[in-house]
Amino acid sequence: MEKRFGADMIFYNGKVYTVDKDGTEAEAVAIRDGKIIKVGTSKEVLKLSHEDTEKIDLKGNLLLPGFIDTHEHCIRKGLQLDWVNCASIKSLEEVIKGLNAKAASKKPGEWVIGSWFDESQWSDKRFPNRHDLDKASTKHPIYLGRAGGHNAVANTMALELAGINKDTPQPPGGNIERDDNGVPTGRLDELAAMDMVRGLFPKLTPEEEVEELAKNWPTLEEMYLSWGLTSIHEAHIKAPQALAYQKLDHEKKLNIRIGLMLDGMTPYKGYATSDLARQGLRTPFKWSDRLRVVSVKVGTDGAMGSLTAALYEDYANDPGNNGIIRCTREELVDEVTRCHVAGIQVCIHAIGDRAIDLSLDAIEEALKVKPWKDHRHRIEHAGYVLPRQLKRFKELGVNISASIGFCYPIGDSHIAALGPDRLCGYYPMKSFRDHGIIAAGNSDGFGSSYALTGIYGCVARKSRSGKYLCKDEAIPIIDAIRAYTWNAAYLEGTEDTKGSIEVGKFADFVVLDRDITTLPHEEILEAKVLKTIIDGEVVYSL
Repeated sequence: MEKRFGADMIFYNGKVYTVDKDGTEAEAVAIRDGKIIKVGTSKEVLKLSHEDTEKIDLKGNLLLPGFIDTHEHCIRKGLQLDWVNCASIKSLEEVIKGLNAKAASKKPGEWVIGSWFDESQWSDKRFPNRHDLDKASTKHPIYLGRAGGHNAVANTMALELAGINKDTPQPPGGNIERDDNGVPTGRLDELAAMDMVRGLFPKLTPEEEVEELAKNWPTLEEMYLSWGLTSIHEAHIKAPQALAYQKLDHEKKLNIRIGLMLDGMTPYKGYATSDLARQGLRTPFKWSDRLRVVSVKVGTDGAMGSLTAALYEDYANDPGNNGIIRCTREELVDEVTRCHVAGIQVCIHAIGDRAIDLSLDAIEEALKVKPWKDHRHRIEHAGYVLPRQLKRFKELGVNISASIGFCYPIGDSHIAALGPDRLCGYYPMKSFRDHGIIAAGNSDGFGSSYALTGIYGCVARKSRSGKYLCKDEAIPIIDAIRAYTWNAAYLEGTEDTKGSIEVGKFADFVVLDRDITTLPHEEILEAKVLKTIIDGEVVYSL
């Protein structure tokens, strides 16, 4: 049947915040062929309807551009369904019980793996050791990863299998914690140390991993869609994950738009830099409107809650420790320059001020080799920023994927790490805005309903316990929404096709059950997503 002129779908009778440059508000949106064809009053937009048009009454609810999370680790979670997820467990005792129960379901000698524990949420706030995990089992090797992926703890059997003992040298860029007698406690900091144990995990073949990742993706995607996410940047991807995404895209099983950050060499041991450059591929490039490569990801330091982000001054709660740099200056400058010269965007993991300087130095050196005005290189996280660094961000044209989503779920651990005098440098969203720096928001896997949690962090600057992380760096709700929409699209170079509700752009929307632009900040955490729309198709409905 010949397609009729007019709208395929109309959303009307709502509050539509477009996030265009003028901050326009409207009542209705019309869609045809997955694109926006009209934004305006309900009366104006409904004129484009015909007998086949699907008309959805918003009943006064808020419609926003679809949320974009610019830093998450999605698809690999499909391989962790047999792991003990400790994200919601509030004590070490309960973690041990969970690991013990998992051990009871396995044969002696089989691995027991846990993830996402956060000791800052426990009453005693003590990092576990190998003796704690031995209580769960001495007949199974146990590995327990901390939230954020920068620290872990292994039991005695796992350490022995890895050959980690008092004579083991410290791995470059990592740390094996030891007691006063030089005996490993079980704590492992950063990939260089963690991989000594993780490298022993049972492995699927690459082909099996691709199939498993693709099989489990729909379960994960449903969660993300229920949070209003229409695009996600998938941070440091290796071949099996990239192949799984391509399989899903080819089979039309990918709803969310995915932007991949392929693994660079420093410190992820990936080869994307050379591979892309050798083939003459520049970023961004795409397989489809659902799957593209955004950048090559490289990294410098660890994480703040893990006390491994690289600072100039010591941690307030760990005197003598100012974090870990995971690469040399020469390595970082070399790789960033090679990407830059080849026309490849880099995303540099840098949380601490010391790591940020190192990252900005690398970008500055690359720009000396080859001018590139619109390179869109970006810093991932930017967790503690010095005032003098703000000017450098702007001068070098560097954007920021800010993990402001950390503020509410794990802000208390960051308050302890930085102390009260440094909190105005903590994800300083207002300062970014005031200096003309484009900063998007991300979750990096922390919390729930990622974008809404991050938006709350932007406007409230409060931790889970209700403590402020510098109220002066709060931004208005409209700017917070922009961080998870237009700004995020800009970071991947797609601001012409998404990130705001304007004619010609993708019909990617989220409908909320309340108007978070007018209600008290605490309501943001209570808000629910009623519908998620991608390409004019309702892909989630509460």
